[in-house]
Amino acid sequence: MKDKLKFFYKTLAFLVLLGLILYPVQKVMARKSLSGAWDMTNKVGGFYNEEPDQFEVMFFGPSHAYAAFSPLVIWEETGVKSYVFATQQQPLWATYTYIKEALKQQSPSLIVLECRMAFGDQEYYIEGNKGKDIGVTYSYMDELPLSWNKVELAMQSAPDWENRFGTLFNFMMYHSRWDELSRTDFTFRRSQARDPYKGFVMLEPQGASQPRPAIEGIEETAPLLEKNQHWLEEIIKLCRAEGIELWIVKSPSNLELEEKPLLNTVRAIAAQNGVPFHDFNEDYYAIGLTEDMFYDAHHLDALGATRFSRYFADELSAARPGLKTDSGDPVWTADLERYQAALEALNGAA
Repeated sequence: MKDKLKFFYKTLAFLVLLGLILYPVQKVMARKSLSGAWDMTNKVGGFYNEEPDQFEVMFFGPSHAYAAFSPLVIWEETGVKSYVFATQQQPLWATYTYIKEALKQQSPSLIVLECRMAFGDQEYYIEGNKGKDIGVTYSYMDELPLSWNKVELAMQSAPDWENRFGTLFNFMMYHSRWDELSRTDFTFRRSQARDPYKGFVMLEPQGASQPRPAIEGIEETAPLLEKNQHWLEEIIKLCRAEGIELWIVKSPSNLELEEKPLLNTVRAIAAQNGVPFHDFNEDYYAIGLTEDMFYDAHHLDALGATRFSRYFADELSAARPGLKTDSGDPVWTADLERYQAALEALNGAA
């Protein structure tokens, strides 16, 4: 018995020591997105440095969310503070975890779910050969702090422990980055991360027309992937349990013909659960969008997103006039001025 205990304590001590060595190394080696439109380390990691209990509305979902909803524009129009806690192709099981993470320090009255990933056709989004390519899973796992929520998300995000462990401890993913390391990798502190755009990604206008598929009149439904339907329903249950209103939306994205039946199914699930639903593709002309206000076929550029966010702000105020407002915050005022200057520069370059 003594020998077994001795072996146990030695093993435990070794694992603790190994963790103490690898943890700072992992922080240096991990990929950091700190500049450009997709500065996701600032947008996701910076969320944890925001003042607690300030966001009355929170947006979740994939890139269709962070390219469409501008919290600064919405705040300018309504005084309501919000944040876009979204990542590239964020699957619904990741959205569920992101909501749970957000609720650790925020108490939103309304959660807006951009539902594009309900159309996904994959059980997992692990890409590449043992992490040689940066996959979708790492894009939503990397910036989450280690917690039980993250462990549970790893279980849903990979089919085996090799990949699960890699998503939890991304040293395995980025250990070959030695040639790419810069001074920033050594000096960056996640406690300093902050996104003045509150999770919004400002995409530069491309000047190309993106035609809209003719989806009017498509009323049939198509089954969602079972895993997607499960996690959509789990998100509905979570919001209900937390006493938070949920609004399921589809942002303007030039829906493909095959997407409309899937969206009709999401609409039906929302109706069955008494959850408000809105497809803003149906408001294309009311918003004032044109086919050249898209960064690519499915994502609004900064000019289109600004126009859409003003329209959304009007919808929000009309439907939910009781939301808490804080229109005089000097920090948000400064961030809005920065946003407007960047938008003006893009508009001049377009």
